[in-house]
Amino acid sequence: MRALRTLAPTRLTDARSAAGNARIRRAAFTIALFAVILEFLLSGNTLELMGIKYASVGGNPLVKLHPATYLVGIACFMVLFMARPAGSGLVRFFRTTPALATYTVLILFCAFYSILNVGFSGAAVYVESYLASAMLAVALEAGSDRQKRVLAWWIIGFCMLSIVISIGEGATQTHLIPVNYGDEADTNTKQVVDEVSEFRGDGLFGHPLTAALTASMATFLLLRMRMNGLLKGALFTLMLIGLLSFGGRAALLTTVAIIGVAAFVTLVRGMARRDLSVSFLGALTAGIVILPPLLIMVIASTDIGERIITHMYIDDSAEVRNVQWLVLNHLNLNDVLFGVPPARLDILKYMIGLGTATTDIENFWLLMFLNLGIIGFVVFLIALGLLIMHLGRTVNHPLGWMLLVAAILINSTSNSLGRKSVDLFFMVACLIAMTGYSKTAPVARPVTQKQPLGRGRTVERLGLRPSPVKLVGFKS
Repeated sequence: MRALRTLAPTRLTDARSAAGNARIRRAAFTIALFAVILEFLLSGNTLELMGIKYASVGGNPLVKLHPATYLVGIACFMVLFMARPAGSGLVRFFRTTPALATYTVLILFCAFYSILNVGFSGAAVYVESYLASAMLAVALEAGSDRQKRVLAWWIIGFCMLSIVISIGEGATQTHLIPVNYGDEADTNTKQVVDEVSEFRGDGLFGHPLTAALTASMATFLLLRMRMNGLLKGALFTLMLIGLLSFGGRAALLTTVAIIGVAAFVTLVRGMARRDLSVSFLGALTAGIVILPPLLIMVIASTDIGERIITHMYIDDSAEVRNVQWLVLNHLNLNDVLFGVPPARLDILKYMIGLGTATTDIENFWLLMFLNLGIIGFVVFLIALGLLIMHLGRTVNHPLGWMLLVAAILINSTSNSLGRKSVDLFFMVACLIAMTGYSKTAPVARPVTQKQPLGRGRTVERLGLRPSPVKLVGFKS
């Protein structure tokens, strides 16, 4: 009897702690969701227009971080340190998600290593581009499936809005938000952009390549979502039009190639197994019959996609990507081992012909190597690999791995992840949003014995019988 009296309060306390922890996780997810929305609404150029020296030289160091970074920091703190009993959240973080936890530790090491060797300049990259994505993952993974599906719709909605804005910008040849090349804010957007390249709309984002990458990732998220087939087809078409409008050749070609290969593999495997579904065949047929003529009509009758069509060759932008590797010929032993300080990097870029305001090293792998040196760069590679492994295993779906491969390939053609960017931030948001659909797949009803055997085989051969779906659990 005494043991029962002791056990009852303990169970009550545990129940209260569990309920309190659930409320904390829901609140943290809401804050993180608002941070994602804020990243869409406030690009670096928007902050500069508001008088905040986010990207330009000078200003308060505290404003060098995006407001969304502070929000995800608060959300992450709530999940890790406000759980009951005290400290259980942090212990659970290292115990249940060791890859993500190790990634966070290694990125912090890279940040301090960079500060020690090349100075504080550029150290915000590790917080904005890398650490913020880890904090976002911690906050979003704590949410429920319903919250993650809401996140998915917010992402798709803002991507669609950005595409519509980009189409309008292309029609008027005017940016809604003036762009920023180099360290000088653009006051005469059209003139500056025309001097650099053909006009490209960038919607809500600070650069067309960022907009194209986000549209690419949102395309894979869209394919994972469950909605009306006609609506999904219309949104998918608009995504492709957006990729044309943003003018990102790598994003468009990579996205179309990966989806095309995946569709072909699915078709061949389905034919071999005789389990092709009618919905897949319908979507594939519609994509082959309707999409190409529609896109050709859009390109022929509007300016959308003009840059991609007229730059299907090695232009000046591609030449820069070849010239940039010449910087390796001018490195000394200290540069190779411990990284290149910003002042010396400017000299090296000038020596190879990349010293103007509108030219830069266009490869984030090379930029990170130059910033960290070979020692720190190895640590960085391990950290990035751990993040990719964690996100891929968390989503546990082919579309998740396709998104990861596409994002890394597209980012490898630019310097985004070598500068302050939202690329990893949005990548994490899209992948975590995918996990909201892991437990809502329809399960096939078992075939009753009353059904004729011959009819069942016929239905199965035609691909009309839905295949059972294995439910994958998700650790929050």
